[in-house]
Amino acid sequence: MMTEKLELQPNEPLSVKVERHRAAYLAAVNGEGGADMDQEANARMEIIRHAPSDQDERDQKLLYVAGYLIASNGSLNPEEMELLLSGSTSLSGH
Repeated sequence: MMTEKLELQPNEPLSVKVERHRAAYLAAVNGEGGADMDQEANARMEIIRHAPSDQDERDQKLLYVAGYLIASNGSLNPEEMELLLSGSTSLSGH
């Protein structure tokens, strides 16, 4: 039996995390499928905690978060901002 719940994997590509967040955000905003903002926040945190593998991925991560903030007219809490800034200066495996 297959489950609908997506398991979070630490080594998932950024693109998978972005798609998960995008779906959670749209579902929460549109009130679909019992989605809530906690699911959106968890999916967003996966992106913020993502360790970029190279400069391009780091830039993609920062651009996605910036785009999300503009589109949602939202903001990051202090913990998210600290994680984003600390994670954006280092690359995994470097």
